[in-house]
Amino acid sequence: MGKIFAIVSTVLGSIIGAGFSTGQEIFYFFSQFKETSIFYVSFSSILILLILLYLLDIKVKSRVILKIFRAYILLFSIITLIVMFSAFGQLGEEFLGVSRYVFTLLCFVLSIAIFKHGLLAVVNINKVVVSILIITVGFVFLKSVYKNEIVFQIESLKYTLPKNIFQHIISPLLYSAYNSLLAFPVVNRLKERFHKEEIKLSIVISSILIFLLLSIINTLLLSKNNVQTSQMPLLKAEKSIFLQSILVACTFLEILTTVLANYMGLCYSIKNSKAEFVVITISLLLGFNQFQVLLRKLYSLMGYIGLSIIVMLILSTILSKDRRLK
Repeated sequence: MGKIFAIVSTVLGSIIGAGFSTGQEIFYFFSQFKETSIFYVSFSSILILLILLYLLDIKVKSRVILKIFRAYILLFSIITLIVMFSAFGQLGEEFLGVSRYVFTLLCFVLSIAIFKHGLLAVVNINKVVVSILIITVGFVFLKSVYKNEIVFQIESLKYTLPKNIFQHIISPLLYSAYNSLLAFPVVNRLKERFHKEEIKLSIVISSILIFLLLSIINTLLLSKNNVQTSQMPLLKAEKSIFLQSILVACTFLEILTTVLANYMGLCYSIKNSKAEFVVITISLLLGFNQFQVLLRKLYSLMGYIGLSIIVMLILSTILSKDRRLK
């Protein structure tokens, strides 16, 4: 169970980044659907499960396709790093009143220091941070229910297909593709320390927890109209200074864990420490831009590219007997 907990925490830590722990990503991708959000949250959670299980086992023989996949992971890691650096700075400015440039640099320094200690350091920090975040979010939710501050948006489980079905389906597809590929380099590294069956079980558990967290946070955001214009809506949803402080601290740490996941993505794609450092430095400089603008524009873009990559991989493995990705 200790191994499963470590893997689950690490997989979740690679997905629960700035957009997730601040609520901005959930609001953008799911809350727009109001009372039917639960269907899209469910759809995304199932897709994340299926994509991660698929990526765990495949192998691509074609060098061209493998190079395209590595190039995507590289681009993906760079763009996510830019957003994470920006989020760390924005969080410091919004809640601590310190220049976001200072906190962006702090994120860079701390992440490099942690990453130098290897995969074990990443696993250990995730075990602590993910546990605290889950407990705190659950407590905030139950507290809001007890005080009748939660207005459940699901009036009925009856669902009719909307007229603009493409617009409704594309959001969960983009979210699933983006976050599955975000977790892939981490899952790939976990194979060095854990058995494949342990990782598969952990992916199943992680998907269930993602569904629960998405549902809880989405309900909180929909019930509190006053937070929906904030760049950090979840952090503004709790009035208690103590609980808000825990959420802010968790968000700082979750941003770091996502940065570490993307460092693994760079290692998977580049395999050259000097080139990796140059890429990280460029990402840092670009990360001085506004968090909300970066997240909304770049995440959707990478989601579309990610969908294309996943379709490409599926087609390549259908035509090949050997289905493992090196």
